[in-house]
Amino acid sequence: MTTKELSGIRSLDSSDDFSETRLEAVGFIFHGVMPTNGEKVAGSRSNSNLLHFARCNKLEKVTEGETKIWFRSVRVALKHLDEKMGKTPWRWCKLCEREITQRIIDET
Repeated sequence: MTTKELSGIRSLDSSDDFSETRLEAVGFIFHGVMPTNGEKVAGSRSNSNLLHFARCNKLEKVTEGETKIWFRSVRVALKHLDEKMGKTPWRWCKLCEREITQRIIDET
């Protein structure tokens, strides 16, 4: 099943899609290198394979050559990324990680 067929997941193929999604500021955006056909992802640079809130300012630095995927919810994002990439080749943006951690603390 491709990402376009899944509910709550959308591939951002063009820069217009990416810009529009950022303006909406809803959901989460992953950028980086996705494995194809079950291959492993090689060690990543510090600025690749990151998950952000859609409104994160660091997304302005994303390059054109990277895969970009929008997720409606954090649960959908975590499940999809863990299934496709495993748990170690991707991580949260440091700014977004602080914000999501604070949200969890505030809810308890």
